[in-house]
Amino acid sequence: MNIIFFGSTADSIIVLNAIANCQLSALRCQISSIITQPPRPIGRKQISTPTPVALWAKEKQIPTLWFDHNPEKPWLFADDSQVYDALQPFKADLLISASFGQKIPSQVIHAAPLGGLNVHPSLLPRWRGADPVPWAILSGDHQTGVTIVTLSDDFDTGAIIAQKKIPITDHDTTDPLRARLFTLGADLLISTLPSLSDSKASKGVAFKGSTEHRQPYANRLTRDHGFESWEAFHLAMNNPEEAKRIDRKFRAFHPWPGIWTEIEIKDKETKISKKRLKILLLHVSPISHHLSLDSVQLEGKKPVSWKNFLLSHHYFSP
Repeated sequence: MNIIFFGSTADSIIVLNAIANCQLSALRCQISSIITQPPRPIGRKQISTPTPVALWAKEKQIPTLWFDHNPEKPWLFADDSQVYDALQPFKADLLISASFGQKIPSQVIHAAPLGGLNVHPSLLPRWRGADPVPWAILSGDHQTGVTIVTLSDDFDTGAIIAQKKIPITDHDTTDPLRARLFTLGADLLISTLPSLSDSKASKGVAFKGSTEHRQPYANRLTRDHGFESWEAFHLAMNNPEEAKRIDRKFRAFHPWPGIWTEIEIKDKETKISKKRLKILLLHVSPISHHLSLDSVQLEGKKPVSWKNFLLSHHYFSP
């Protein structure tokens, strides 16, 4: 089975390794090429850096391609026909996508005899979209899971081939939970491949009617999603329900975008200025169920404990 893989992140590599190590001898899975996101400037020096998948592919000596984005709609390619033409020489039987970040053109999907599959870290149709794991934690979902879904003309709307559920605990944060889901998804994907060897990847449970449109959508996170008013933090220090909500938000948005607020700081001359305060660590008391801050970082300053912050900024009244 000749496979073209679409992926960009460290989570994609979990699935790549499962395919590369596939022991299903009857399938003879081979990754003929990999499509990933272009290198991006990273860090203060804005050094152009390849994706983790590009680095993995280079080590494995697998041909790797990337294409320009549509400048107005970055989740689309600038030229779908260019993508189609570039992939034809690889003669894919099946496309597999995991944490890719862009919509794969319809003509590319239909050109593969077995179609395409996506490993999506949610229980579709709940949490379609780019960032399902943090939204599931934030919303207080008690369970999540992974779905093997066919690639289709829109994001995460194909036929459901297989699903597995796992619980969300009160201690889960996004990155470890997402890694668990992709590990589960990689195994689930491999178990579904034998059933695709004789027919197109379209057999499954399709979304019924407009069901998917009534489900919450997992929008891509931005830094602004991490904002929380100081009044909400203050309330959570005395209100168990608000404490629980902010704890979920902290776990959902850790490590990025994190959660932050704005506070008014008075200097010695009583001049007031508004500063951004990032919350680095917090906890909810198992006894009172109230929120306590443990570590914070004021805009332009180094991280400090909450206790030391209050001592250093005695003009600030929490």
